Amino acid sequence: MGLIWIAAVSGWAVAEATLFFVVPDVLITFAVMRFGLKAGVRLCVAAAAIASVAGLGMWGWGHADPQGARHAMLMVPFIGPDLLARAHAEIAAGWPLHLVSGAMTGVPYKLYAVEAGARGINPVLFLPMSFIARIARFALTAVAAHAGREVMTRLGRPGWRYACWMAAWIAVYGFYWTSRAMM
Repeated sequence: MGLIWIAAVSGWAVAEATLFFVVPDVLITFAVMRFGLKAGVRLCVAAAAIASVAGLGMWGWGHADPQGARHAMLMVPFIGPDLLARAHAEIAAGWPLHLVSGAMTGVPYKLYAVEAGARGINPVLFLPMSFIARIARFALTAVAAHAGREVMTRLGRPGWRYACWMAAWIAVYGFYWTSRAMM
C-alpha cells in the first residue's frame, strides 16, 4: 500500500467531512480486505486526521454563518432537518460524548462540526475530539472488515471477501438510504 492510498482516503475524508455523503470507511475496509489490518489502521489515522481538519473548516463556516452552513447541510443527500436538529441538540448537551456516539448512529460528523461552530465551542477542544470521534468509527469498521476477512480465509473462501465487502456496504447504504428516504 502506497501514498496513493493515503491520498485517496484523505481526499475522501475531506469530501465526507464537508459535502459528500459516502463515508471513507468504504475505502478503508477495502484496503483491509486487500492488504490487511495494519494497512487499514494507517488509513484510519490519515482519514481521521484530515477529516478533523476539514471539520475545523466546517466549524468555521458554522461559526461565521450558521444559517448558511445549516442550509447547505440540508442540500446534502439524505440529510434532513431531523438529523440537523439532533446534532444541534446533542452539541448543546454533552457535545464530546455525542460527537463520538453520533458517528456510530448515522448522524453525519459535518452536522456536529457546523453546530459546534454555531455554538462557539472552543476549536482547540473540538479538533482533538473530532480526531477521537473519527478514529473510533474508522477503526471499528476496519476491525469489522478484518474479522470478515479472517472468517472468509478460515472458511477456505478468501476470494469471497470482496463479494462480502461489497454486499455489506450495499446493505448498509441500502438500509440507511431507504430509512432516510422514508423521513
